Amino acid sequence: MALISSFNEDRPVSYFRGYPIYYATLLTIAYAVGIVGTAVCQAAGISLEPFTFAPHRSLFGGQVWQLVTCTFINEPGFFSIFGLLFLYVSAVEVEKYLGMRRFLTLYGLLLATPLVVLTVWMAVFGPSYAYLGNTEVAIGFFVAFCALYPNVQWWGVLPLKWVGVGCFVLALLVYLSRSQWAALCLLCAVSGVAFGYIRMLQAGIRLPRVPRLFARKPRPKIHVVSKPAPARPVSAPKQASETTAVEIDELLDKISKKGLGSLTAQERAALERAREKLLEKDKK
Repeated sequence: MALISSFNEDRPVSYFRGYPIYYATLLTIAYAVGIVGTAVCQAAGISLEPFTFAPHRSLFGGQVWQLVTCTFINEPGFFSIFGLLFLYVSAVEVEKYLGMRRFLTLYGLLLATPLVVLTVWMAVFGPSYAYLGNTEVAIGFFVAFCALYPNVQWWGVLPLKWVGVGCFVLALLVYLSRSQWAALCLLCAVSGVAFGYIRMLQAGIRLPRVPRLFARKPRPKIHVVSKPAPARPVSAPKQASETTAVEIDELLDKISKKGLGSLTAQERAALERAREKLLEKDKK
């Protein structure tokens, strides 16, 4: 139950003609634009080196923008569309389960892990190669997807966990056969970070939040006391559980017909309160 995110975080960023748009959707679009931009630059003879990551340039040479641009430099190929589809399916399912904040935290970890590994590799073994592309990000999201849904049948044949293990072993053998030791380290590090992050959340461990440096002090509230009105006979209120059950049934029926975007702010708040009561019962 530790992985259940709040109702507000489960909602899509927006809707396009009734279709939900998640952060994973925006990331996939950004990577598709990166493929087109890479092809245009290559056709125009523009060097892509200023946008790729290399520790001696990006960190020690002051070209810090390469920390962000390197992941969006992807050379187009026949399997590019399949790679984007693979990334989108895995990332969307992970975002639906974790919520937007934890999804973006995982994405940040997947971006930072290759940069840290290559920097350490350069310090120990010397420069290896310029880093670019979204391969490690796609691998990380797929590993997280497998960790969240290990027993889901892939195409109705194999459990997803065995598909993930098979893909990892196959990629490991490819890097071993080519003696690509730096890439092998990236594969192990990214897979370990994605799997470890999901298991950490499932264990109820949370990352520390960054404290606010300029937090405003709450203003004291002024209460105006009015003359009490004469008491009126009050009818017995309905049972809270019965009222909540009726409201939730109506909200779920509305969601099934019109989608989450049709709920008002009051209805979302009511659904969130009902969810918190269910979580409290599960904890007891």
